[in-house]
Amino acid sequence: MEYHTILQEAYGLSLVNYSRSGNAARLKTDQGLFYLYEAPAVYKYKNKFIEKVRKHLSGQKVLKPLALIKTVKGQQHVVHDDQILYVYRGLRETVPENQAFQCGQALAHFHQGTGSLKGDKLFLPYSSLGTWPAMWRKKLRQYEGYRDDMDEVDVEITAFDEYLLTSYTYVHQLGETAVQYLYHADYDKVVKETSACGKVAYQNFEQDFILWDEERGAHLTGEWNWVLDMRSRDIGQWIKAEVKRSGWEEERIASFLDGYNSVTPLLESEYAVIYGLMLYPGRFLKVVEAYRELSPEEKQEVDGRGWQEQLDEELIKMEEALLAYPVFIHRRYGVSIPQIDWLWRPEDEETDRVRDEASSE
Repeated sequence: MEYHTILQEAYGLSLVNYSRSGNAARLKTDQGLFYLYEAPAVYKYKNKFIEKVRKHLSGQKVLKPLALIKTVKGQQHVVHDDQILYVYRGLRETVPENQAFQCGQALAHFHQGTGSLKGDKLFLPYSSLGTWPAMWRKKLRQYEGYRDDMDEVDVEITAFDEYLLTSYTYVHQLGETAVQYLYHADYDKVVKETSACGKVAYQNFEQDFILWDEERGAHLTGEWNWVLDMRSRDIGQWIKAEVKRSGWEEERIASFLDGYNSVTPLLESEYAVIYGLMLYPGRFLKVVEAYRELSPEEKQEVDGRGWQEQLDEELIKMEEALLAYPVFIHRRYGVSIPQIDWLWRPEDEETDRVRDEASSE
């Protein structure tokens, strides 16, 4: 994206150079360092909700959002090319010695700070609380709809279509298992029991939504991704993001959970809900949804092999985590959660085991 004109006209800043890191663009300007984040333009309707949460968190001593920079016209963000652009003042950043542990602590402080939020019922359009099973089933039905579309006689099947169709049984079963696992874990009960532990979460939390200053500690970013939901969402998404990036690294996962528990310990029932979230193949189903909306011409231009490799790699990495997590949780925290027997596979089976080849016959 070309930031020079936007920064000059909207913020009065002259850009020297920039680099991307995770969800942010780091901007070196004539007035110092700034961070620029983006979100879909439709999120602008969340403004009152975000302001309420920011104001509520402003009284917290341990963890605060970064300082938001207003435009020269006093606006809190800019809309450009169907994206909201918002800018923070930069920090003298540092990386903690045990980043995973301190990330867990900071996330716990964030949740703890939102547990006493009042008036949250006024913002139900931005709530996912208690709706996971319904949302997940909706995404699974969209995958079913895609499969039905492919049954049409005149539909041209691409190589990527073949991949999605041969993956259908495995991925759909994984999603259905995730929904059933939530019910088995008393999901609705956990929603009620953990309300005071935190009312706000991120849509897809990752570690780079928390930055550390050399002198002032941890700061939050990415508030346009906030929704009303329980803390298990952020914990599960952090684990999924880590597994996607580096595979199952038990000590790092343990450090993160230990850091979180040092502030506000998780209930035993939450470990099972987190596992249900890990089971759910959200990334895969999101790709199916986006691909289904493309025109036939656009589908021909898709890098099907690249997408397939990424999705296969994620499924394989997550399968390793799904096998390891219940054993790990029991050994480290003394919590027993059910394992999914059909996930177990012989060690020498080929990596394309995640695909159901029979469905293409």
